[in-house]
Amino acid sequence: MKVGRILILLAAPAYPLLVYGGLRLLTPRMVAVALGAVFVLREAVQSRQRRPSPLLAPLVLVVAICAAAAIFNDGRVFLYVPALVSGVLLLSFARTLFVPPSMGERLARRRRPELSAEDVAYCRRVTEVWCLFFVGNGAFTVWLAAHGALEMWALYTGLVSYVLVGALFLGEMIYRTWRFRRFEGDITDAFLRKVFPPKPAR
Repeated sequence: MKVGRILILLAAPAYPLLVYGGLRLLTPRMVAVALGAVFVLREAVQSRQRRPSPLLAPLVLVVAICAAAAIFNDGRVFLYVPALVSGVLLLSFARTLFVPPSMGERLARRRRPELSAEDVAYCRRVTEVWCLFFVGNGAFTVWLAAHGALEMWALYTGLVSYVLVGALFLGEMIYRTWRFRRFEGDITDAFLRKVFPPKPAR
């Protein structure tokens, strides 16, 4: 069971590499069968744990993409999956802007149940920034899938996009620390406290 979960966790970020290597060595139809087996394994693990999959709808679409690739034996179909993931994340974040609390606020309240009005407004802005990122990331991924070389697609979706996510996450954390000067036990507090000393109590 644990081995299966580890394989699934590794397969998700490794998807671009798996597709790139698979299309270089195998036919698109064979790659579709292999990827389909990975998703079936994922659902088998979820069902044995008696936990419903939180990504059932996206999973159905991914399986449909694998089926289309197998039927038409066209590997370019696989290249749209990362854009699909960005689209799902965009819908998840954007929905909370219209049905509060925002995604940023929901995540913030897990660590800090009591938030001020300024905190809530900031969390909404953070959610909007992530929505813009998902739009840009998804659009560029679609362009690469339609017009870019396979190597460019694999490099961006398998490395660059993750670097951008990390940079945005780190940048937001640094900006938040500078703005609010709160230190709540994070591993980065020792460093950031020296860079951004706490504001004196009023």
